[in-house]
Amino acid sequence: MNHPAPQLFSAPVYSSSQEALVAAAALPVVIYGYPLIETLRTCRIQTSVSTATGYGRAPVNTLSASERQWTHEDRDVVTPANDLLYFCGWINLADGPVTLRVPPLPQRDRYYVVELLDAWTNNFENLGPRNVPAEGGTVTLVGPGQQATGSHVVACPTSLVWLLGRVLVQGPADLAAAHAFESGFALDAPAKTVPECLRAWSDTGNEALDFFQNLFNALREYPPAEREQGVLTLLRKAGLKLEGEIDIAGLRAEVRAGLENAYRQALQVIEAHTRSQGRKSWGYSMKLGLYGDDWLQRACTAMKGLGALRADEAIYAMADFDADGEPLRGEHMYELRFPPGMLPPAQAFWSVSLYGEDRFFSANEIGRYAVGDRTPGLRMEPDGGLVIPISHQRPAHAENWLPAPAGSFYLILRLYHPAPAFIEGQYRIPAVRRVS
Repeated sequence: MNHPAPQLFSAPVYSSSQEALVAAAALPVVIYGYPLIETLRTCRIQTSVSTATGYGRAPVNTLSASERQWTHEDRDVVTPANDLLYFCGWINLADGPVTLRVPPLPQRDRYYVVELLDAWTNNFENLGPRNVPAEGGTVTLVGPGQQATGSHVVACPTSLVWLLGRVLVQGPADLAAAHAFESGFALDAPAKTVPECLRAWSDTGNEALDFFQNLFNALREYPPAEREQGVLTLLRKAGLKLEGEIDIAGLRAEVRAGLENAYRQALQVIEAHTRSQGRKSWGYSMKLGLYGDDWLQRACTAMKGLGALRADEAIYAMADFDADGEPLRGEHMYELRFPPGMLPPAQAFWSVSLYGEDRFFSANEIGRYAVGDRTPGLRMEPDGGLVIPISHQRPAHAENWLPAPAGSFYLILRLYHPAPAFIEGQYRIPAVRRVS
């Protein structure tokens, strides 16, 4: 089915050539800086407590281990998984190296991964059974320009590091054991200082101008790489002096208007590109976590999958459309049918999760947010295939039902430790088909 290209937004109207120039210069800066601000926004939320909680929040340089799988009630991080227990920590290396203590792994077949992300959302290192002994050990994290000794030292690209741990929960009976294991991770840190840009965080209610104020503050602590410095060149030509402290509120009215215009346009561009431009049922990228110069992919991932792992650890395939290229909506009934012998090829585990248009889980009558290889009571077809019904209304056979909100939604198929067949392109994910 052919679909005309939708008009993303109407042509902007500028009151002056200065406003137009600033808007043109600032639009790529928003795309470039959006992941950094999403990182810092999340850091600010999750470190806004005085002691560690049981739902992922803790002061800087402190770990917090979730006591249960995340549900529709957990809204700190967009597009979470429901198969895992998360343990989180925001590490500030500005005051010196930090040591992570990894506990012994009691069940050798338990999947876990400790993801390390820099301030720009690059997944620069993963720790797990592939590179940490089963008896545990210590890992020393050093920031830019720092040195440390030890058997396992990780050089971090930025002084701010998001440690995002995941521990697989095999089922309700396994929850206590999974929580006991994740609770064994600990940090030895010299201080608990919040980054300067968070202490100066701007939250005036003007989303666009706050974005630029926080971005320019953050760039002093987390500057662009040398090869990326050019993204700011045109803004300087437009008259913004980016060296030293910048007071966005004190800029001329036409400059502020240009920044606001650029912010609105850039977010529309990012949001539009989180969905398949060809309206395919499934889309995924092998570059998640390590983006290089693909700033748009990095921004799209920060918007709909903040904290994504590298492809060698996990694949995230997203579906916004059905087999006919129509947007997924809960008032319809859909089926995701895996033929016999064609379940997702993952060496650790796989699951299909559903999210509302707000990018979080949706409340539903059976408390189910994902269906995967560990979902209890799944009904297989007589031929060995698997059919997952997806809808807002409860279907006649609800054993495999993945409940949806009444309106728009999207799906993410996660494959942890994807098999070579998937990496090499030998597996095709079945399209989501509308059946009523």
